[in-house]
Amino acid sequence: MALTPSASEIVAALGATDKLVGVDDYSTFPPEVAKLPKVGTFLAPNLEAIVRLRPTLVIVDDVHGQVAGALADAGIQTIECPIHSLEDVQTALHRVGDRIGRGARADAVAGGIEATVEAAAAHRPRTRPRVLGVIDREADGLGNLVAAGPASWIDELLTMAGADNILADAGVRYPKISVEEVLRGKPDVILDLSFAGKSGIEPWMTVDVPAVHAKRVIAMNEPYLIAPSPRVADALAAISKAIAPPP
Repeated sequence: MALTPSASEIVAALGATDKLVGVDDYSTFPPEVAKLPKVGTFLAPNLEAIVRLRPTLVIVDDVHGQVAGALADAGIQTIECPIHSLEDVQTALHRVGDRIGRGARADAVAGGIEATVEAAAAHRPRTRPRVLGVIDREADGLGNLVAAGPASWIDELLTMAGADNILADAGVRYPKISVEEVLRGKPDVILDLSFAGKSGIEPWMTVDVPAVHAKRVIAMNEPYLIAPSPRVADALAAISKAIAPPP
């Protein structure tokens, strides 16, 4: 059982989706998980629902300490896999792979990721666009902005793709920012990965920054961008295409 979208993707990458008996409410990949029982959100797993499905192993994140303890009391084994970065993805692949007898598959997937990263490093663009990655904002507006800071998944992808994160010097992984900070950052590209971005990018049109003037505000909602994923090649391709200069 997987309690995060990233954990569900780890299991899928290991070719073990058929072993899943349940997933968290927000897991969407692979498509087969849509038919599985849902056992709560990342921050609020449903302990009763988990126990009722009688899993033999539950993949938990580092915020699930209380749930992991309760599952241990119920005789259910857990494996902790915090997944916030590319290194975490690699670690989780090996940890889960070894636990479920898919160690060779984990090695192969990890090797493919390393090859993707090396290829990206060899083909970075000559000019480095300044990019803002927005993780969350209010519906129909630019209040409550949360962005990708240093050591976040999007920050890593931007670096690999040859871009500069305008919030690389922020003190936290996901800083809350204001429109004034966006103005000071002068991003060349804004990637709106928020749920609100699915409804449109119109709220950005009044912000006086290069990204808006050049019509380079882009809404993106692919699952492998929202949360760390073994699908690094897909994520890098999407980011690279989004930040590439217009022809």
